[in-house]
Amino acid sequence: MRTLITVKTNPLPFYIRYTIIAVSLVFTVIILRGASALLIPLFAGLLLAILLLPLVNFLERKHLPKALACIIAVFCFIIAFTVVNYFLTAEITGFSKELPNILAKLKIEFASFQEWIVTKFHVEREQQSDYVSNSFNDMLNGVTGFLYRLFFSLGNLVIWILFVCIYAFFILCYRARLVRFVMKLIEKDFSHEMPLILQENKKVIKGYITGLLAEFAIMLVLVSSVLLILGIKYALLLAIITALLNVIPYIGIYTATVIAMLVTYANSTGSSAVTVGIVLLSIHLVDGIILLPRIVGSRMKLNPFIMIVAVIAGDIVWGIPGMFLFIPLAAMLKIVFENIASLEAWAILFGEEEKKKRLKKK
Repeated sequence: MRTLITVKTNPLPFYIRYTIIAVSLVFTVIILRGASALLIPLFAGLLLAILLLPLVNFLERKHLPKALACIIAVFCFIIAFTVVNYFLTAEITGFSKELPNILAKLKIEFASFQEWIVTKFHVEREQQSDYVSNSFNDMLNGVTGFLYRLFFSLGNLVIWILFVCIYAFFILCYRARLVRFVMKLIEKDFSHEMPLILQENKKVIKGYITGLLAEFAIMLVLVSSVLLILGIKYALLLAIITALLNVIPYIGIYTATVIAMLVTYANSTGSSAVTVGIVLLSIHLVDGIILLPRIVGSRMKLNPFIMIVAVIAGDIVWGIPGMFLFIPLAAMLKIVFENIASLEAWAILFGEEEKKKRLKKK
């Protein structure tokens, strides 16, 4: 008879384990940045596939072939994207032609503001330039740089969406094979946890994306309606930018407000710009209190700190697409952490603060 000998292995020291984790994170970031051209549309295609999966399942239940059901689902998305892109392109084309004039007007307005400071407070231009001028120029360059990056990303969106649709089609067609691949890959380690992880990820991401799309549509209608009533130029474009950036937690709405106020001020008056700022922040307040909790809810269940870190890290690693994609990526990682015992500490870091249960007095 054979006797099995169990060898006890001592765990690695604390500092070695976390040094390995830190080095792994650095290499992960390097790989994500280096392979961004492949990974961004691939991950977006995965999210789109999860969103279109109910439609594909419905078509397959109607006895359509799998490939045909996937093609119809992706084609429906392409039609919806084409309609939105048509109106968006027309607005961006008109705005991009006037952007240099808008920037020139803002600089002229700032020069007159400097002259007012010289007359009123007797502060020479040289002294202003050392403090106010540099700060204003930095802010203006930052906002305009973000606008150019945003419009450049939107300009490449058609090509990017093409690859996203191709990846989504193949992920939908080969979804059963991909699940079997993942299960086979980790069957020795996490065979019991993986089905729950896949199911939870699918449910959370689908709910999050559909909720965000609904919120985007509501914000677009609200903002565009109010701006059109106020007679603001480029109302539809500003509404699209606001609804789009509102998807980015905490940071997006304030960036959209600054952009909208600068564009409005360059085309109208200061009072109109202030009115636009008040309107956007008021709509955001209503959205944060009423719409967001009801439509999107706490589907992500990420704490605000991790959400902000995800947005900033996404911008550093993948640029503007990363600001949108890293939040669902963080939510997917959180589900993995929650279902694997050895990663429970990371689940605590990513999760929301647990509410203390109040004991009812008898």
